Amino acid sequence: MLPLGLVAALVAIETFFHARKVSNDLNDRTLLAASLTILEHVISSNGSLLAEATLESLTESLGDQFFYHVRGPDGAFVTGYSGYPRPTVDTPTLETPVFYDGEHLGEPVRAVQLLSDLTDRELNGVTTITTWQRLSQRGELAFDLFARSVMRLVLLSLIAGIIVWFAVKEGMRPLARLQASIDKRSAVALSPIQQKVPVELSGIVHSMNTLLERVARSKKNRERFIGDAAHQLRNPIAAIKIQAQSSLESESDKEMRAGLQQILAVSDKSALMVNKMLSSARAHAMDPEQLTRFDLNELVNEKAMEMAPLAFDCAQEFSVSGLTNPISVVGNRTLLGEAIGNLVHNAVLHNEADAILSVSTQLSTTKDSVEVIVSDNGEPISDEHFMRLTQPFRTDGTDQSGSGLGLSIAKDVARMHRGELFTRVRETGKSIVLRIPLQNNLEQR
Repeated sequence: MLPLGLVAALVAIETFFHARKVSNDLNDRTLLAASLTILEHVISSNGSLLAEATLESLTESLGDQFFYHVRGPDGAFVTGYSGYPRPTVDTPTLETPVFYDGEHLGEPVRAVQLLSDLTDRELNGVTTITTWQRLSQRGELAFDLFARSVMRLVLLSLIAGIIVWFAVKEGMRPLARLQASIDKRSAVALSPIQQKVPVELSGIVHSMNTLLERVARSKKNRERFIGDAAHQLRNPIAAIKIQAQSSLESESDKEMRAGLQQILAVSDKSALMVNKMLSSARAHAMDPEQLTRFDLNELVNEKAMEMAPLAFDCAQEFSVSGLTNPISVVGNRTLLGEAIGNLVHNAVLHNEADAILSVSTQLSTTKDSVEVIVSDNGEPISDEHFMRLTQPFRTDGTDQSGSGLGLSIAKDVARMHRGELFTRVRETGKSIVLRIPLQNNLEQR
């Protein structure tokens, strides 16, 4: 309504000036017609005064008191009122009359002066006729035109406002019903919105349903992760309790020391599992503010050197190769380092002595990503089996199995960096590939 009111005000101002112009033009034409009538009377009566009835008729037709003055060819007064308002700017010609504002008897008037070349016996030559009238009728006509236009404009604005109010109220009704439907939901209700809405709101509802689906999936994954974590921690805690009780009941220091060593081993394994779970949680909640630009080659070499002693202790052959130039990427350096360390640690842990392990970096075939490749000469694994192993707490069931979170964390870190984790079959063995895009406009997923 505010823009509509502003437009109405501007239109009203324009209407006022237009009404005044129309009133002036109409009265000027009437005044000119009266002057021509006077001229014809002067010619026909040889300069006599207008009859009283004629003057009253003209005054009544014009609406305001009417005056006239006729001056002969030699400038002599012929008939009419002796005093008249003089034009201040233009001078009339035989073809063009002059309209101007003036003053008569202390009141503002509107006047017209025209010239006529007469060939009468009494008036032979250029004769000047000046007529004028008061302005009250002009103002009343202009005000009447303006008032009528403003009344129509106000009425139109009110009708438009009512229509807009009704249209907005009806148009917002589906949105109000949608809001009421959402307000009635409980905090745990994440099912899709089934409310029928107009086509204009279908995009919003679709986006909300997509968001609810993602939240429900995240909630389900979190609940499963918590359940798996509780299950995984229950056994070590129970083992620690049993070992502690056994140690307390030991009859010799040797037995007690052996029990404490077992408690320490189980505690170390539990602490490692907790650290892995914390890393997994950080990977799911990666903060965009923690993204930095760093050299991936330097990070790969750093993590490989950390794992090299473990491989040498297992009598495994271990090498690092690949790109020599710096590889600039944007991401979370800590999480990527942990993901790479998990891949190398898994390779060392799940291969026998005398295994050949290698860590390398290379550009993808499309040149838009970099691949960190951890290879060994062990048995290949299928894509289906690899996908199962990347689920939290999923292990291969061997004695060397760890917490079951290493590959899961690496997969989550890759996904959060808009990359991927996959396996690749080699002629002799297999490779686990962590692919990270090189672009610097990462979006959190």
